[in-house]
Amino acid sequence: MMRTTARYGAAALLVCAAALAAAMAFGSSAALAADGDDDGIGITIEVTPAPATPSPSPSPSAGSASSTPRTPTRPADVVAPVADAPAVGDDEVDLGGILFVSGLSSTYVWSANPLDGAAETSITVRNVSKSTFTSTVRFWADGPVGNRLSEVKGVKVVDLKPGESRTVEASLNGIGQSTFVQVHATLTPPKMVDGVELDSITRDQFVVVPPWAIASLGGLGTLGFAGFALVQFLRRPMIPLGLGGVTA
Repeated sequence: MMRTTARYGAAALLVCAAALAAAMAFGSSAALAADGDDDGIGITIEVTPAPATPSPSPSPSAGSASSTPRTPTRPADVVAPVADAPAVGDDEVDLGGILFVSGLSSTYVWSANPLDGAAETSITVRNVSKSTFTSTVRFWADGPVGNRLSEVKGVKVVDLKPGESRTVEASLNGIGQSTFVQVHATLTPPKMVDGVELDSITRDQFVVVPPWAIASLGGLGTLGFAGFALVQFLRRPMIPLGLGGVTA
C-alpha cells in the first residue's frame, strides 16, 4: 500500500514538472516574439469586439405629430420709415435746403402828413436744417423812378431753431404820395450751415400808395369850380315871362 502511494506521488511530481517546463518554454517564446527576434515563434492574438447593440430610438408621443424639422428662418430686416422732407410753400423759396423764405407781405399805412405814410412789411423765415443759427434782414423801399424812399438795416433773426418759423417785420416810413413803391427785403444767413454754403436772397413786392393829397386837391378844385359856376348862375338877372298878350 505504501508503494502504491509512493508511485502515485512520484507520478504527480512528474506531471507538475512537465507542466512547469512547458510553461517556461511558452513564456520564453512570447518574450522572444515581443523583442522582434526573427527566429522566435510569433503568436498573434486578435480580439474581435462584440457588435454594438443599437439603442432603441424613442418613439414619438401620441400627442405629437411627426413632421420634418424646419430650420428657423431669420426675421426680415426692418427698415425704419424715412421722414418726409419739408415741403416748400406756395410763396416760399428754398435756400439750399436749409431755409425756406416767404414772399413779402406789405400794407400801406395812411398818415395825415402828405409827406409821410409808411409801408408795413414782413417776411417769414423757416429753418428746415438741423442747426440753430442767426440771420440778418435788410428792408428798403424805392420810388417810381428808383429813388430810395426808406430803409431799415440789420433786423436780426436770432437763434432760429430747427423746424421753427419766424416772421420779421419793419416799418418803412416816408413813402409820401409816390402812387406806388417797390419794397425789398434781403435775408443774409450764415456763410455755411450743416456743410452747405449759403448766399443772400432778396424778395420784392409792389405796393400801391393812394395819392390822397393830390386826390384831395383835385376834389377841392372840382368843388370850387362847381361852386363858382353855381354862384355865377344865380347872379344872372331874372327875365320876366310874358302871359301871352294878356294885359292888366
